[in-house]
Parts: sequence; structure tokens; C-alpha cells
Amino acid sequence: MKIGRRKVRVRFSSAATEPITMFGDSAIQLIQMLGASCATPGAIAADDIPQAIQRLRQALQAYAAQTAVPADADLPEDGDRDGEPRVGLATRAAPLLGLLERAGVANAPLMWEVA
Repeated sequence: MKIGRRKVRVRFSSAATEPITMFGDSAIQLIQMLGASCATPGAIAADDIPQAIQRLRQALQAYAAQTAVPADADLPEDGDRDGEPRVGLATRAAPLLGLLERAGVANAPLMWEVA
């Protein structure tokens, strides 16, 4: 099954660590940045974890450069147009990067499924 852009929860897990859960849009974006398919269930083999970490870090840097708000942008003090502070994709990716790093050290695969 392919993950749609609806409000689903995606559970990432590895035998090396505790699972984490993310909502659909962020999860989809991060899975794509890993270079993987958004099919569920899905997985990255243990041998492919180092390359997935590198791809995700590079993609997050490129994303940050593309979505950077110009210094002279007219935004409220909290940085968001609707009054709520935004949680950046890099911040949302931090738990997944941690899971990937621990899975890499333990030589364990990363798996995901709709939760």
C-alpha cells in the first residue's frame, strides 16, 4: 500500500531502538529523502543505512536552502504567519536520524508501517 497525503501515522522501527511515530506528510517527505519508496510496509536494509543517513542529511540541507525565509521577510515575531511557531522539517527528522544512526551501529534494518 502506498502512503497517501492524508493524516496517517507512520511508525518507524528497528530492533536496535524504540519505535517512533510521525504524521503522514512529514513521514512521506522524510521517506522520500531517504531515497525509499513510500510503500508500506517498507524497509531499508542494514547495509543501506549509512547511505540513507547521508541522503537524508543532504536532502535536509537542500530543503533548508530552498525554504529559507529571507531576512527582510515581514513575519510576526514568532516567525509564522498564522501565529503558531513552525516546527521545521530538520527538527522533525532528528528522531528518525537518531533511530537510523543507532540502527546503523547495531547493523539492524529500519522498517516503517502505517500505525
